[in-house]
Amino acid sequence: MHAMKRSILIDIIAIAAIAVLISLTFFWIEAKKEVFYLCDNFYPGVSKSSVIRQLNTAELSTYDTTFIANGSRIVAYSPLHLGMMSCRIDFNKQDIVVFSIAQ
Repeated sequence: MHAMKRSILIDIIAIAAIAVLISLTFFWIEAKKEVFYLCDNFYPGVSKSSVIRQLNTAELSTYDTTFIANGSRIVAYSPLHLGMMSCRIDFNKQDIVVFSIAQ
């Protein structure tokens, strides 16, 4: 009788592991889409306030802002990708996009 209970427990653990793997894969793909989709919206001439407004709608990604010599930079990324995929947006001193690239 113990062998049957152990087999059922192993089956439940295996099913749960597969479900977790499928969920993580789905969110990983969606997070990648989100970062790259948003990055396509950040072309030269777009205001920093518009970029921030769009980034604040993201559900699976976040962003960091740093100040550089000629203005500022925002790097948007998803924690699910461990920083390997990101969108870098550079702004001039007037807070206008001068450059953006998905990496």
